[in-house]
Amino acid sequence: MAGLEIEAIENVGKGPVFEIEITPNRPDALSMLGLAREIGAITDRQVKFPKIKNIKTKALKNLVHIENKADCGRYIATLIKQVTIKPSPVEMMEKLSSMGLKPINNAVDITNFVLMETGQPLHAFDFDKLEGGRIEVRRARSGESIVTLDGVQRKLDPSILVIADAQKPVAIAGIMGGLGTEISTSTKNILLESAFFDMGLIRQACRTLGLRSDSSYRFERQVNIKGVETGANRATDLLLQLTQGQIAGRQEVSANIKTRFETVKVRLSDISSFLGGDVPLMRVKGWLTRLGFKVKAKGDILTVNAPDNRSDIHQDVDIIEEVSRMMGFDKLPVKLPIIKAVNIPVDKRPRQIKDKIRQILIAGGMDEIITLSMTNTKALQKSQMGDVQALRIFNPLTQDQELMRPGLLPSMLQVTLTNMNRGQKDLKLFEIGKRYFINGEKETLGLLLTGRRTRDWRYPSKDVVDIFDLKGLLEGFFKALGRSPVYKSVALPIFDPACSAEIDVNNVIMGTVGKIDHTVLNNWDLKGGDIYFAEVFLDKVYALPPQEQRYQPLCGFPAIVRDVSLAVKKEVAYQDIEKLCLSKGEGLLKSVHFIEQYLGNKIQPGYKGLVFSCQYQKIDRTLREEEVAKVHDQILQTLTAELKAILR
Repeated sequence: MAGLEIEAIENVGKGPVFEIEITPNRPDALSMLGLAREIGAITDRQVKFPKIKNIKTKALKNLVHIENKADCGRYIATLIKQVTIKPSPVEMMEKLSSMGLKPINNAVDITNFVLMETGQPLHAFDFDKLEGGRIEVRRARSGESIVTLDGVQRKLDPSILVIADAQKPVAIAGIMGGLGTEISTSTKNILLESAFFDMGLIRQACRTLGLRSDSSYRFERQVNIKGVETGANRATDLLLQLTQGQIAGRQEVSANIKTRFETVKVRLSDISSFLGGDVPLMRVKGWLTRLGFKVKAKGDILTVNAPDNRSDIHQDVDIIEEVSRMMGFDKLPVKLPIIKAVNIPVDKRPRQIKDKIRQILIAGGMDEIITLSMTNTKALQKSQMGDVQALRIFNPLTQDQELMRPGLLPSMLQVTLTNMNRGQKDLKLFEIGKRYFINGEKETLGLLLTGRRTRDWRYPSKDVVDIFDLKGLLEGFFKALGRSPVYKSVALPIFDPACSAEIDVNNVIMGTVGKIDHTVLNNWDLKGGDIYFAEVFLDKVYALPPQEQRYQPLCGFPAIVRDVSLAVKKEVAYQDIEKLCLSKGEGLLKSVHFIEQYLGNKIQPGYKGLVFSCQYQKIDRTLREEEVAKVHDQILQTLTAELKAILR
């Protein structure tokens, strides 16, 4: 239980072989030496590392050229001449076979052996088969191809890094060599490659070609740039021993190599606090030292320098994780966290409001839907929302999910289209979802109505929904919160200009409502009739202060009702008339009820006819006719004076 999970144990050859799962952030453990260091630290055993000679030889020139050092940060080419290619020693072949590698010959086997031992990928070229006797590390050119060691011809493109001679590619950098320069029994001179390639390029090339190897597996996770020389020296030493060759020289081409230890400071008290028990300083220093870290202690603070092969160490919690691994995850104290509930404020209103929304809308015959939070540019453009700034996803799974949605309309129109294509044309839908912006996400209620108002057999007329059906649902929701919304006409691209409004509560815009513009419907190929849509900004609804509900007994005194018929200009909203009437009611006018609207030949152009009733009532007494008449006449005079209404 130290972070390296053993997947299986198999008996191969002379002993057991462990199959170990290595996490992507630990490329240092992708080698026998890396695992030995881990096991030595865990078991408190001394690790015997092989002695790797520091190869000193003639410096060659014009043997290697790197086109772009950002693609290849370090390349060491070692030329070994007069080699004898033959089978490897039995011990080496047994070790390679136990790891699932097929022994080929002493030169190739050495590159595979050193790869598994040190974690540094290598490749051996038949030097005499390299045109021009040189190596060039460059991007593939359009139209180039190569036959790899597995016998498959692969087409290359400029996104792929290759190793080429003076004329053609001879290997796919970091992945696999070419068949044309492979080592055979006739090989006399070897060019040994040890390099550091950009891990992003290798990963992209693997995906493009559908090809992976033991080398690419390590390059994709970033090898240690200092290990390039270590691997080259170890392999050169073995080649000189097993092939009886002679080293002719070496050329190294590299960018500025800066060996930098990651320095992290961590408190011993923090280590003990995180792990749930006291951890002695000497134990911590011993574990970290055996893992290759350099540790200095001053009081409670440890200054830790990570080795160059540990690219996963960046902050104090990484050091704490190393200590916990060495202790063993199964040996860490188990304690429940102490959480003071008083320190966790919980606002229950959002959930309560959403539950109330669902209750009201479902009771109104609506169906709740859930759609994806992602959309695409085309959907926004079809919805006439192309000007809305949307958050773009860096790595979308598909082009249909390239953006985080800035509104619910595209998602709900897609659901509408799907239903209509399946014969479901009478839809009453709502969704409680989120819209996404640069400054955060906002919870939103979306409502959509289209088709027939009811399918009850008792009502044979096929009346279709209109804006008032949607308005009624909205008012029912706000009424449950103790609010009375006001609708203000506004021009919005998604709505028909003649039916587009903002929802206003106490001078705060709570959302929008209207009839979807026919251009939008045509863009979506929606031909089932008018569609009405509303968005309510729930984050603003949550911010409304709670409204107390007051109950009163039923009135035991009769009401006096007066009907009013008048003509007003078409731009005058009925809600303005109702508001004006109530303001002049002097405590006698209890309610105003709309009856009908008339648009006909008897009304002068630019006007509309309205009929509504005014109900006068007092809870503590019976009203007299004369006092109602006085207030009613005052209301009519105000309507005539302020709204230019014409009494009919």
